[in-house]
Amino acid sequence: MINKKTLKSILSFTENQNPAPSFIIIYIFTWFVWHNQLFSYFINAQGDFLTKITTSVASLEKNQYLVVFFLTCLILVGRLLVDYFSFKSRELLNSADDDFVNARDDQKFAQNTDIANLMATLTKTQQQLADSKVKEKKVTAEKNDAIKKILSLQHELDEAKADIDILNKVTIN
Repeated sequence: MINKKTLKSILSFTENQNPAPSFIIIYIFTWFVWHNQLFSYFINAQGDFLTKITTSVASLEKNQYLVVFFLTCLILVGRLLVDYFSFKSRELLNSADDDFVNARDDQKFAQNTDIANLMATLTKTQQQLADSKVKEKKVTAEKNDAIKKILSLQHELDEAKADIDILNKVTIN
């Protein structure tokens, strides 16, 4: 006997079927494809419309309804198999996602060392950032002192140059 899970699967499969061509439409299409000489004789025949139809129908030696019927059944079963396997694979994927969510829920309450490691790294990075800010202020202050010294030396050099220019003018006159 079929268990409930299989029955439920079959029922949901049949309920979720995409609209597809009916058996009769597939049969007619297969019949026209199987008897493609019907169209070629109709196009190549000379004469009026009735003559063309008579020639194309007479070109069919045997109608082979049974072969066309079996081909139609084969196409329909193939389509149903493809739909069934795609449905089962989607169902399997959905259940795999549920298993993953359940596994993650189990890990929620376990001790998680990743978060502790991340927090330790974050604290260490914050301390390094504070140290680098202090070093940056120190380097900026040293740079400003060096600039002040250079400017004061430049000022003294300019004064000495001015004094030398004055002495040179006095000695020349």
